[in-house]
Amino acid sequence: MEAVVLAGGFGTRLKGCIDNIPKPLAPVDGKPFLCLLLDYLYANGVHRAVISTGYLAEKVEEAIGGRYRGMTIEYSVEDTPLGTGGGIKKALRMCKENDVIVCNGDSFFDVNLFEMKKFHEESGCDVTLAAKFIENAHRSGLLEFSNGRLQGFTENGVAPSGHINGGVYFVKRTLLEGVTEDKFSFENDILANKAYGIGVYESDGYFIDIGVPESYTLAQKEKSRLISSRKRRAVFLDRDGTINKDTVHTHRTEDFEFLTLADKAVAELKEKGYLVIIITNQAGIAKGLYGEDDMHIFHSHIDKLLSENYSVIPDGYYYCPHHPDAAAEKYRLDCLCRKPAPGLILRAVEDFEKTGIRIDLKNSFTIGNRLSDILAGKNAGIENNILIGNDEKDENGVASQAYGSLYEAVNNIKQVF
Repeated sequence: MEAVVLAGGFGTRLKGCIDNIPKPLAPVDGKPFLCLLLDYLYANGVHRAVISTGYLAEKVEEAIGGRYRGMTIEYSVEDTPLGTGGGIKKALRMCKENDVIVCNGDSFFDVNLFEMKKFHEESGCDVTLAAKFIENAHRSGLLEFSNGRLQGFTENGVAPSGHINGGVYFVKRTLLEGVTEDKFSFENDILANKAYGIGVYESDGYFIDIGVPESYTLAQKEKSRLISSRKRRAVFLDRDGTINKDTVHTHRTEDFEFLTLADKAVAELKEKGYLVIIITNQAGIAKGLYGEDDMHIFHSHIDKLLSENYSVIPDGYYYCPHHPDAAAEKYRLDCLCRKPAPGLILRAVEDFEKTGIRIDLKNSFTIGNRLSDILAGKNAGIENNILIGNDEKDENGVASQAYGSLYEAVNNIKQVF
């Protein structure tokens, strides 16, 4: 999935709370609010985000950069304010998916995007918005809807409770191509326009808008709730012989070559909603044939190729530099991370947990061209362990499935939702 994040707000109502930074960069517990929002999107399967900026756009780009976790980041910059509709229209031109998530950069709504996407696709609506029920709605306009379809809006203060627009949408990428204006309001000109089919997806996830001082202060107190409740499924991929051709201790970028359609397979895994984590034994480091810096350069090269061709990058790389017969003493040990031991997988799970991303290990996958890859997955508690290629025969039926290539295996893995 890919997302557009509207991050061009001036933050006028937060004046005095924040100064000289865009509202989405307002710090919550020392971390820009926009990072918490990107964490949420990442936890819900987004692999690419277009950030729509305006006011102090350069500060947003400086804070986030071109990569955030396992997401590629691009920027749609408004030279003059275009309104929410104009900002979305411009950013959608940079998107590739048929349906794109759009969300406000100053609010957090813990919606299950996998389920919301399914609802949106099945409804056939032009736009689907996420609705949140609130008890104290005296300052809010409320939604009128029936059978998952928006009927209209009520004015602020009409009812004491009801459903509000949570500021998270699924939008057809081509929806605004017919709008001739460059500057317009998404809320007034699209959502309130009965010519468009607007779906309503109800969610009881945590919601907060930091646009006013009171709610911004509340966000500081409730920072622990600004973490998505979703679990992610991952595919733990071997590297040499699975993704790229194995030239024996492959480590030079000039020797790198994707196996047939392996790069496309990685992209499809991301599009299907999986984390893609590379786990690889690197005995060449232990033998002194190359160093860890060389390996990091090699991995950066893989990132570059995938990003340029598919706008995706792996979510992490985990490697074992150890070997019982290593030339260097610091690498000479019989460790718990060298496959078939499960240490690399378990370390990845622990690391992701620390950053708020919980991995559903049981329902994840391991894919590799050797039985040691399969055993590492089984030893970590993964039930879906796929052997590919013809390097080793699985005479004892260790693998849960076997295919000729990574691409063939990925074609048989279902989408997360």
